[in-house]
Amino acid sequence: MPGKFRYKKRYGQNFLHNTSKLGQIASLINPSPGDSIIEIGPGSGSLTKLLLEAGAFVTAVEIDPEAVARLREKIGEPPNLKVITADFLGFDIRSAASGRRGKIKIAGNIPYYITTPIIEKAIESKNHVSAIYLTVQKEVGERMAAKEGSKTYSSLSIFCQYHADTELALKIPRRAFFPVPDVDSAFVIMRFEKDEPVEVKSESLFFTLVRGGFNQRRKTLANGLRRLFKLTGEEAAGLLGSTGIDERARPEDVSILQFARLSDVLYNHLNKI
Repeated sequence: MPGKFRYKKRYGQNFLHNTSKLGQIASLINPSPGDSIIEIGPGSGSLTKLLLEAGAFVTAVEIDPEAVARLREKIGEPPNLKVITADFLGFDIRSAASGRRGKIKIAGNIPYYITTPIIEKAIESKNHVSAIYLTVQKEVGERMAAKEGSKTYSSLSIFCQYHADTELALKIPRRAFFPVPDVDSAFVIMRFEKDEPVEVKSESLFFTLVRGGFNQRRKTLANGLRRLFKLTGEEAAGLLGSTGIDERARPEDVSILQFARLSDVLYNHLNKI
């Protein structure tokens, strides 16, 4: 008989055991026969099993060899499962997509401390990925999906929503996990095939503008423009006015589309176009 599983804090292991929430998550992922899904940190395989039963081909990427052994004990070796012992941050997403039908999905109950690196890695491969489905810390999930005017709206909101249609689909109480974490969680969906893509002349300038603005969110965006780009007050006011943004607006008042328009006008101004 296998011994008691040793939960490892260094891997951020908190396994979701609530069957109702697992069923809801599986329904939101909506796996179909032939779908290719990369699951990050399958743990004991509770979600893995539901994805396999739906006919999806699952590549389970698990960093903990002991968890891999438990996963194999629980699920065995069905033909639509491939288990890889590796750190997802070093895993080649494109290799999993090679030879599979259509784009892949990425899903997982991820360690909270590497949420942003995981999202960034998925974005880098978004030409091969249709969507990611992640269980994250609730406060992070709220920021990812927040809209302008909200207290949780931030540069992270714009970063996620620039690349994907981002939705906080489900809130999950901490008691649904074991070991019980110190915070509640949220299940977030990022769909990379956006209904209304955001386009800008310079992504680097766009994100410099966004991050710089939110770094001093209590100050007006006009103040941020002057500080970041060495503009005069008159220049900053003119740029804001040309995009329909109130001169007194703070970053949290400005939508992603307004930031995009402002970024393009700023690009023209800086390059004297």
